[in-house]
Amino acid sequence: MSEFSIRDGLESLNSNELIKLIMNLIQRERQARLHVLEWFEQNCDTYKKASNSNKKSKSQKIHDELLFEYWNKAQCIISEFNCYGGGPDEEEEEVYEWLEKISDLIKGDNITPEAKHRFMDTAFVEYDAGNSGFDDGLMDLFFELCKEKNEWEFLVQKLNSRKSDWRKTLVMRIYRDQLNDDSRYIEERLKNLHYGMEYWDLVQYYIGKHNKKSALEIAQKGIEHGEGRLTELYDYLIDHYSKLQDNDNLESIAKIAMQRKNDKSYVLERLFTYYTNRDYEKAKEKLILVYKTTQHKKYFEEYKRMKNYLSESDWEKIEPEIFDEAQKNNIHDYMSICLEKGMKDTVIKTIISPPMNQWGYASFSNFDLFAQKLEQEYPKEILEYYYKKGYSGIPNGDRKTYKEAVKYLGKVKAIYLKHLKDKDGWTHMLSKLLKEFKNRPAFIDEIRKSEL
Repeated sequence: MSEFSIRDGLESLNSNELIKLIMNLIQRERQARLHVLEWFEQNCDTYKKASNSNKKSKSQKIHDELLFEYWNKAQCIISEFNCYGGGPDEEEEEVYEWLEKISDLIKGDNITPEAKHRFMDTAFVEYDAGNSGFDDGLMDLFFELCKEKNEWEFLVQKLNSRKSDWRKTLVMRIYRDQLNDDSRYIEERLKNLHYGMEYWDLVQYYIGKHNKKSALEIAQKGIEHGEGRLTELYDYLIDHYSKLQDNDNLESIAKIAMQRKNDKSYVLERLFTYYTNRDYEKAKEKLILVYKTTQHKKYFEEYKRMKNYLSESDWEKIEPEIFDEAQKNNIHDYMSICLEKGMKDTVIKTIISPPMNQWGYASFSNFDLFAQKLEQEYPKEILEYYYKKGYSGIPNGDRKTYKEAVKYLGKVKAIYLKHLKDKDGWTHMLSKLLKEFKNRPAFIDEIRKSEL
């Protein structure tokens, strides 16, 4: 084994020879340049503990160089992702590692303004391409990078170079939160009011400025003209007028919601809550409208709520309508209502002979919840239901359906033994099944494992 020591060899070199060696390594291996710069950044007291402007400048130069070393590593992958609309997961992870290194570098607050501008110029080439999936990560870096007014203004300039709703939103956010330019923010915001959340953004701004009058005006315009989500605007207005007990304005809001058919059930629900302990007639009106305007009705829940709140005479008027609609549209809720009304025989008939759809199939077949509630009073009928459910999984079945069949046969056994006190009846039924399906070893095996 050679006795040559690299350490001894390096120690024997003078400074010029060491420089020559390092430069040779950098020329041979690109990664060596990055390692040298990172070593300077992390270990060299000359730069880390610099106190005068010259040393500070040298420290900044190192950070500038590192910034572009990291960016070059990330950019070559991001560029390919932009070309193909994505790429391998491992390359995606590598990009995020480089972007994280850039973020850590930015937090050191030691990058020159010139480098910041140059970085944004080059990085926006990839951001503008918009097909890599790294757009959010890049924008996060731009926001971290900007500290001074001219830097934020440069970012606004880059964003305004192309038109999109998201870029407009970012520009407005910069005017409002970073440049504190209220007039420009309001000017841009007023030019871009289409969706409810855009109105809400302006409402929040006025709330933050303690300008309630303007906030209310914009919220009102939002529920009248805004598209999409309006929930926050309705909430803000309803909360405000509820505190004032201003029924006229609350009714006006409900009217707008009904006319626009936007969040109408939500608004009516809120007004029902408001009127509940204040005005029975208005609360009744809103409660019934909630039921009538809700698309996907929960009939049983509405049935119970109206029954508990409405007067006996009002309840008698609306109850048949809910009952009939539940029977037509939701058999499960209909049966729950039947149980609520004590119509157990109707529930049993539905379990045993469920209604058929236009193709001759049962429109709903899982009545286990109701069967469980009624098995003590109607053991024979529920036994028949469980047996049919179990049997249906055996012919043309597999392991999965056999397991399900055995589960229901266990329920059959429980009724025979617990409610009918008929052990022989259970034994006879099981024997018939085993004989009928003796050529299905998987089914027989599931029976054996369940110890039925």
